[in-house]
Amino acid sequence: MVHSSASVRVLLLSDCFPPDPVVGSLRTAKIAGALAEAGHQVQVVTSRLPGEVKGTRIAGRGITIHTVRAIPHPRMAYLLAKRWLGRTDASSGSPPPELFATAIPRWKRYLVSLFLLPDDRQGFIPPAVLACLQIHRRCSGVDLVYTTAPPFSVHVAGLVFKWLTGVKWAAEFRDPWTDNPAKSVRVRTGLSDAIERHLERWCLKTADRVVSATDAIHELLVCKEAPRPGQRFVVARNGIDRLAPRSRSAPIAEPFRIVHTGSLYHGRDPRPFLRALASLRERGRLSDREVLVEFVGDSRWFHNVSVEQLVQDLGLSATVHFLDWVPHRVCLEIIEHAHLLLLLAQDQPAQVPNKLFEYLGARKPILAFADAHGEVARMLRRVGNHYLVAQDDPALAETVLDRALRDLRAAGGMHTEEDVLREWTTQHQMEQLLLALPG
Repeated sequence: MVHSSASVRVLLLSDCFPPDPVVGSLRTAKIAGALAEAGHQVQVVTSRLPGEVKGTRIAGRGITIHTVRAIPHPRMAYLLAKRWLGRTDASSGSPPPELFATAIPRWKRYLVSLFLLPDDRQGFIPPAVLACLQIHRRCSGVDLVYTTAPPFSVHVAGLVFKWLTGVKWAAEFRDPWTDNPAKSVRVRTGLSDAIERHLERWCLKTADRVVSATDAIHELLVCKEAPRPGQRFVVARNGIDRLAPRSRSAPIAEPFRIVHTGSLYHGRDPRPFLRALASLRERGRLSDREVLVEFVGDSRWFHNVSVEQLVQDLGLSATVHFLDWVPHRVCLEIIEHAHLLLLLAQDQPAQVPNKLFEYLGARKPILAFADAHGEVARMLRRVGNHYLVAQDDPALAETVLDRALRDLRAAGGMHTEEDVLREWTTQHQMEQLLLALPG
């Protein structure tokens, strides 16, 4: 096991790492920090950022970062050609460009499915494996390689490195791989699905540890290795970085601030919430001055639907505001000053958005639209006293939102399960992870 009494040389392989702003880099930084703080030597191999020249970033605390330039994906050439031909509009008034957004011929679908096998980061695999081999040779060997995905090309790179060196390998799944509903059927075929299932099976059988970021992902992966998965399969949640002190309830001055942070994609549909809000307003149960809703991040479009236009059509322009990307620290400050936090996690039964842990850490009530039997719903039920809309039912959405606003008016205190929140802190989760890793 990896523990602080014996220093271990760890090679951490991830497509993203700070200062990359994507949410996956936060998880990778947590793992690298936990390993370094335990006294281990951490070498990170990650993608080079746009405009970055040097191959090694300066990091502290026993962490060295090596960046590699991925081989460009054909998708980039496709989007560049469309831009040159004037077929995409980058203005904020148009939906974001999507690759093959409509039906395509069968032969092209097969070609696209191979281009996206297992994802659009295939070009990361060769330079990442080469960099890992160079580090392995230069450091007279490493003791553990840790890969975190998605993108799952990272696991393919880890699999190749394991085959070539025999180094112990921990493969982390932040999302499901072949069970992920987010991968569109437009870019999949029976052949590509079969190849991906085979790759996933190889990774699960070859890895010395399989780490899952949620219980639901853990259950999916354990079933693939039944009946004897053994102790190779472990769970380590993202975790609550900072748990705000408990405070006494106090009257809340209007307007009540409802905040959603992050992007709108896949099933994260804001329309049920907005329609419930508009319905309460039309029925006179809510005034324009009583509530202020803030969407922070990439939230002006939901697929090809303009959320701004929908807000205008529903008569909510005075109530709902949009704020584009802000630094993470600013986002946390916005969460801290909110009265009710909106979480959209529909059609993601196994995943947990990182923002849920930020929301829980703020000790603010959460209004969640999520799958009835999914991981988000299970977590909120376990911690207690939040608001859950677990069905696609407009009447239910309106009822739950109305109850949340009534509770805000009453200024009732929150009574959550303290032991559960402390179990879900980053410190506790990382301690459990380090104890479970081979070393």
